[in-house]
Amino acid sequence: MVEINTLDRYPRFKETIKTLGWIGVNLFASIIVLFLYIIKPFKFIKIYRLVDFRIGHLAANTDLFLRRLQLNIIKKNGVSYLGIASTKPANEQLLKMFKRKLTIIQIPRGKLMNMFLDAIFSKKSVLRQSIFCQSLFSQSLPFLPFNSNEYYEFNNAERNLDFTASEEEKGKKLLEKMGIKDNSWFVCFHSRDPAYLVDLTTEDYRDCDVKNYLEAARYIASQDGYAVRMGQVVRKKLPDLNNSRIIDYASNYRTDFGDIYLPAKCKFFLGSTAGLFLVPTIFHVPVAVTNFIPIHTTLREGDLFILKKIWSIKEERFLTFREMLLEWENALCSEYYTKAGLKVVENTAEEILDLAIEMNERLDGTFKTTEEDEELQNRFHSLIKPHHHCYGTPARIGTKFLRENKELLE
Repeated sequence: MVEINTLDRYPRFKETIKTLGWIGVNLFASIIVLFLYIIKPFKFIKIYRLVDFRIGHLAANTDLFLRRLQLNIIKKNGVSYLGIASTKPANEQLLKMFKRKLTIIQIPRGKLMNMFLDAIFSKKSVLRQSIFCQSLFSQSLPFLPFNSNEYYEFNNAERNLDFTASEEEKGKKLLEKMGIKDNSWFVCFHSRDPAYLVDLTTEDYRDCDVKNYLEAARYIASQDGYAVRMGQVVRKKLPDLNNSRIIDYASNYRTDFGDIYLPAKCKFFLGSTAGLFLVPTIFHVPVAVTNFIPIHTTLREGDLFILKKIWSIKEERFLTFREMLLEWENALCSEYYTKAGLKVVENTAEEILDLAIEMNERLDGTFKTTEEDEELQNRFHSLIKPHHHCYGTPARIGTKFLRENKELLE
């Protein structure tokens, strides 16, 4: 016999419990608001909640808040801002660096605590509706926002974070331990691994095979650089490549500190549709991102990207860039591709290599484009209309990738 939960058996009782819960949440919120009103003549405090459970959001959402303060988009006007984070952030080092710039308190993370914080920062909450909750820019989620298209802030504000002298020394020791010599340049590369968030199959369309990055790693090594494989969780070690300049940091050296220091210090970051590429972004390190899906772009001028292509099984053809843009909001779940009869196609090793070469040569000042290349670039950007989420992007799609897929511009 199937057991039925008591709350499901008695819907009125379930609704009563829910109502009592909201009353309790708002009672607590009211006490907080009352206290903040009492101290307001002496100190005006606004509260906000950090997104600290994934490294990309911890980096981008929090840094965006600092940039908006810096650019006076968020007015200071004598306000003291208080951030709420958990005691188990996605990265301890990054949160430590943000705490040098912001007043942040940490509270234990757990299912009940998360539910409580979701409620107390929700639109229905007395705190959220008061003057003491930092505006979340009309976002429905109860966190600092980031929509992946804040090009103005990421191109006009100064970088916010720096390493202390002791952290710089620690970073040099890490590089030495990995065999990277003084004054040598290196590139971090990262593919979103199937082992990351393994239970969250709704996002596995974003995964990609690290083996397709190895030709780019060999190229970097051939140019007297070092290629450093990143990743907090990886399923497999890199195969033995018999090359001391290709380093499997993710398998052999990984720490919270290294996850921030290395992307902040590399020549450029070769990434994928995973939040780690936002760490070098906040440090103003150039990024070249592969396997972007669905269509979105990197944030800063000088950055590069290429896309996963989408194959229509029924029509036996690739979707055009225009079609991919139209389906962006629907294409944020693996189930969408299955139901729509679409197959996600990863970037090839050659495509990733081409992007790595382009970024490296651009940084060295040796990369050249043709008039046709610039025309193709303009045609791609013209497809991005004002209502698209990535309208106004200053980033460029990979030159050779676009040249070889110009039929998708139709």
